[in-house]
Amino acid sequence: MGILKLSLVITFLLYSTALADWYILIPKKPPERKEKPKKVPLPRLKPNKVEVKPYRIEVRKILSPEFAVRTVDLKKVTKKDLEGKNVVILFLKDLYSPLSELLLSTLQEMAQKDRDSVILAVDANDSDFPILRKFKEHMGLKRIVLTADSYVYTEFKERLKELNLPSLVVIDKYGFIRFFANDIKEGEVTRISRELERILRSLG
Repeated sequence: MGILKLSLVITFLLYSTALADWYILIPKKPPERKEKPKKVPLPRLKPNKVEVKPYRIEVRKILSPEFAVRTVDLKKVTKKDLEGKNVVILFLKDLYSPLSELLLSTLQEMAQKDRDSVILAVDANDSDFPILRKFKEHMGLKRIVLTADSYVYTEFKERLKELNLPSLVVIDKYGFIRFFANDIKEGEVTRISRELERILRSLG
């Protein structure tokens, strides 16, 4: 009988230990299930509005050189005489070339419309004045001042660094070079004349 009780006690103790082990392994509360994160759209960042500030671009002006020429009528015309007027100077290589005649006839038409500007045609080959007078009559130039002076051409070429013939230079009322066309081709005459009209209007 004593042996039976002893065996029952041992069995109870072993059973209790096993239950205790299982009790330790099993948590008191089941873990909470975490829900999968939903796809949340990212907020769009709005760019900061930048106020556009007005700006000014200063155009570099080139002061024209001092010059003095004599017309076919032997009248002297200086830079100072032309102050207060817009001046267009056409430098020519050969008076009787088709391109020179086209340029002069185009400027003659412009001169009829714009009587506030002075158009000066300069032969860079220093032609004699009798030749200039004959050419002026041949072309019927009334509103264009015609002269021959290679020195004036050289002065402007040194100031602009590049001025191949034929070429156009525009001087404003204050004596500054505002525009020039270099090495003009026959196919460019119409475009350049339109640009020249626009520039003279803008200069006032």
